[in-house]
Amino acid sequence: MMMLPGPAQAHRRDNRVFPRLKALSDSIERRFPSGVLRYALPICSLTTLIGVFYLLYVVLGIRFPPLYGFLYLLLLIVLLGSAWLGYGPGVIACAITTLVVPHLVNNPNRAIQSDLTRFTLVLIISLLISRLSETHRRREAELKKTAEDLEVRVRERTEEAVRSANLMREAEERLRFVLDSAEIGYWDYDVARNATSRSRKYDEIFGYREPLALWDRETLLRHVHTEDRGTVEAGFREAPQSGHASLEFRIIRDDYSIHWVWMEARALSAAAGESTHLSGVIMDITGRKQTADSLREQAELLDLAHDAIFSTDWNSNITFWSQGAEQMYGWSREEAVGKASRDLLDTTFPEPVKDIESKLVSAGHWEGELVHRRRDGARLLVASRWALRRGADGQPRGYLEINTDVTERRRIEEQLSHTQKLESLGVLAGGVAHDFNNLLTGILGNASLALDGTAPYDRNRVLLEGVMKAAERAADLTRQLLAYAGKGRFIMRTVNLSDLVREISGLVQASIPKAVQLRLQLTDRLPGIDADPGQLQQIVMNLVINGAEAIGPEGGTVLVRAGVQQVDSQYIDTMSSAGELLRAGEYTSLEVHDTGSGMTEDTLARIFDPFFTTKFAGRGLGLSAVLGIVRAHKGALKVYSKPGQGTTFKVLFPASLSSQGAQPLPFKGDLSGTGTVLIVDDEEVVRQTAGNTLERYGYKTVTAGDGVDAVDLYRRQPDTISLVLLDLTMPVMSGEDALRELQLINPKVRVLLTSGYNEVEAVQRFAGKGLAGFIQKPYTAAALAEKVKEVLAR
Repeated sequence: MMMLPGPAQAHRRDNRVFPRLKALSDSIERRFPSGVLRYALPICSLTTLIGVFYLLYVVLGIRFPPLYGFLYLLLLIVLLGSAWLGYGPGVIACAITTLVVPHLVNNPNRAIQSDLTRFTLVLIISLLISRLSETHRRREAELKKTAEDLEVRVRERTEEAVRSANLMREAEERLRFVLDSAEIGYWDYDVARNATSRSRKYDEIFGYREPLALWDRETLLRHVHTEDRGTVEAGFREAPQSGHASLEFRIIRDDYSIHWVWMEARALSAAAGESTHLSGVIMDITGRKQTADSLREQAELLDLAHDAIFSTDWNSNITFWSQGAEQMYGWSREEAVGKASRDLLDTTFPEPVKDIESKLVSAGHWEGELVHRRRDGARLLVASRWALRRGADGQPRGYLEINTDVTERRRIEEQLSHTQKLESLGVLAGGVAHDFNNLLTGILGNASLALDGTAPYDRNRVLLEGVMKAAERAADLTRQLLAYAGKGRFIMRTVNLSDLVREISGLVQASIPKAVQLRLQLTDRLPGIDADPGQLQQIVMNLVINGAEAIGPEGGTVLVRAGVQQVDSQYIDTMSSAGELLRAGEYTSLEVHDTGSGMTEDTLARIFDPFFTTKFAGRGLGLSAVLGIVRAHKGALKVYSKPGQGTTFKVLFPASLSSQGAQPLPFKGDLSGTGTVLIVDDEEVVRQTAGNTLERYGYKTVTAGDGVDAVDLYRRQPDTISLVLLDLTMPVMSGEDALRELQLINPKVRVLLTSGYNEVEAVQRFAGKGLAGFIQKPYTAAALAEKVKEVLAR
């Protein structure tokens, strides 16, 4: 019917017989506490049996005695099993069996005296069985503990025996290793008998696993390499006279392998003075010879390395000096060996030498950067790696030093880092200028609208004109920021640089102090360059004014040169800024040299940083803007300066093969018009300003704050909207994405793009995408109306 659960120990014992039942039992024990199982199983089993009995006897009315005899037998098994589980389960089972079951088949009104008597008898039996079960479990636990203790002792004894066996085996292996490592063979040669007695190792050195029966002088010579046989014979002849001989020679084994051996011989003389015996030792030195050859090859390889490799003792005295070190520092091996490396190279350490030596001893190696001096006085920055050398006693004996010249690499890295810093600052400057242009669009647009509606003699007209001038100066400042970021508004033409400098020379001279003389050295037939003339004028003005201010009140000269220069890869590597934009070829150069005070290296490293200035009233944007304009024109800039020797700025622009370009003429005529313009911009002030402007000039306007709203508005009324004034940079949906969606609705939609960035970048970005025009922020009311009129007139 069921398996009566015993203690966990009994289940583990049954696991050896009934593995599946044991797995089921363990699963039940993990899910339910053992106390719950001890009570739940008897109750469930009794309830099941009573239910079956009641169903068969009362409900179905079956009167088949053998069946009920079997049920009574199962009931007895459950009762005894419950008692075996413990006192509690046994008492509960007795109560259910004696007090409940009889009432299912007997008269319920019968006196319960017989039930109590039966309950008492069954309870006594149950208690006895529970007592026996408890005694059994206790003894089983004791036996298990005894067995576990015995198992622990047996395991400990076994482990001890294993350790002892391992120690004995290790001792045997060490002894065998010592015996096998005895690489020296002993021999004794009897001159009179021409016979040699020897150790077993002697024969093994000559390749024999088993000793030869006879070993005489001829046997030895037969094994000696033919080229060394004369040396050995001479040694044996001289040994009796000199008393000893030490030889190194080659032998040939029977398997034709060649081995180097070292043999030491001493002569033993008789009383008469004649040598009767030669005794000595022999050792196979093939491995040592191979090691020596390998070391020699490694030394030759070290000499082939471009790195400087040298070895020193603990007092920094050089003991080895590679050819790479000779080439890097200029001192020969003979000149360097024996000298202290830190004195010879005038080493500058990044930390105290004692700290470096302490790290070297503790870690076994050290890495860092050192500054060394060459023989010609030049300073080198080297990446240095030190490896500790210890003696046979384990004490530090010196170190091996490997130095790699990283002077040029570090210069390139610093130049790259400076370029990346300028690029990141350019992104920041461009973002600030873009947002500021949006604000200026509202200021300029509204001020120009108010100014157009003001009478010529109105007192407020002067105030509005002041607002316009201030906004235009602010716009100039944002243009400098955009120029630094390389995103200024460029109107590209093919320009002759010499002609441009001549045209503005008068304005430049008027802008510098009278004590400063402006001189021009301009080549007449210069190749043209593709550039924005206004931006080039700003470069010339900024560089000349910067040079004039560096001269001071004592006076001096600013020289402006324009010429042609061929640029190769080596020259590109020397460029200070934006050199990575250059390609080998023909360039037009602009040089501005002043006789001022010059700059220190620290100042020179920061002159292109935005807002860095050495002037009391400077804003620090002039040279930053120059660099941005140069980079935007795919040019490069180089600076020469030393304190007291003035400064030279040299700018290179790639020569152009195109002809002079004509500029579009501005639109002339009445600026008023008709039609509906959809204004799309994420800035509310821009939307309001543009809307007021266009409505002033007769247009109807609708506005949208982002690209998604603009597409929805245009989809509802594509035939009504004549033009879309679209901002380039917006959240949610950019101007580029919005243009694509608008063209899906109407491929002929007219879109006038507006942005704080330059027109060239925007036009190139939207090339071939059906853009109707571009207007840069900030713009005045008249400029916007003129551009809209121009686009709608096409």
